[in-house]
Amino acid sequence: MHLEIRQEIQQEDTAVLLEEWIPYKLLQQEQQWRCLWLDLAGKRIAEPFFTDTILRCKASAPINRRFPSLSSLEYLTDCAAAAADVVAPSAFIFHVSRCGSTLVSQLLGLSEKNIALSEVPLIDELLRMSRKQADSANAEAALKASIALLGRRRLGQEKHLFIKLDSWHVFFSGTLRRLYPEVPFILLYRSPDEVVFSHQKRRGMQAVPGLLEPELFGMSQAESTSYGGDRYIAKVLEYYYSQFLHIAETDDRSLLLDYRQGGIEIVRRLAEFSGLALDETETAEMAVRSRFHAKYPEQGFAEEKKESCAPADLQPAQALYARLEQLRAKLSC
Repeated sequence: MHLEIRQEIQQEDTAVLLEEWIPYKLLQQEQQWRCLWLDLAGKRIAEPFFTDTILRCKASAPINRRFPSLSSLEYLTDCAAAAADVVAPSAFIFHVSRCGSTLVSQLLGLSEKNIALSEVPLIDELLRMSRKQADSANAEAALKASIALLGRRRLGQEKHLFIKLDSWHVFFSGTLRRLYPEVPFILLYRSPDEVVFSHQKRRGMQAVPGLLEPELFGMSQAESTSYGGDRYIAKVLEYYYSQFLHIAETDDRSLLLDYRQGGIEIVRRLAEFSGLALDETETAEMAVRSRFHAKYPEQGFAEEKKESCAPADLQPAQALYARLEQLRAKLSC
């Protein structure tokens, strides 16, 4: 058996493991990639971010399940091949960060018929691995297997799988389109000054030079070190908006959505585009949830007054944003 688990659960067969265990992260041991597995123990994935789900499951796990459970990537793909009741992806949600994508994921996840995954570490790691020519085939096979296992119909009512990606995954849209030629791409964005203002309060990884390899954004190392502070995220946004424009202009299975449309309207448009039927009860529940903070559901939400950003830094990004809005208006006609 390729799965290296503790003695207490070594007698469980693959079928039992597939019911509640999911892959969630990669680990490199002795120059080989291994996959970490997590026991969901009957819980729905409902947290704002998948990392919150990992922490919750680990914290509530019995003592004999708190040790790492590892497998080879080959075992991962074998499990996916044997899995039944798999829900295919209904949409991939791309975003430019701080543009309502977490709230959209939360609203979709309110219904038990939806599996809503938000920024899964394993998906990020496998997409990045796919950039390396030597690992690309194995990474892509493991990626498809992981998405299949994450999308299993565990509780009986699941019909749709929505995957909200990390913001830099827009540069892997070609890989995802090749692997999933019919799955809708949702392109969620926001005015650059508002995105920068949000990062000024609390910066994400993509807003700090050096935390992510600049090649992910199509930026050279030399270029990335020439920017600092808000100039860096302004430049990153230029790359994001340019890629959004390219996808929207060349891929008829893509949908542009702007933050200013509002969470409920965004979900309505997304649902229509991806074949999800919403009823009045679900819409009412979404309206209640949208009054609370996307990342901190116990807190009420209120828009903060936005301060002005240096116009010279944001002018190129603002021009690209305007082009996105023009294209969205044209495509909506």
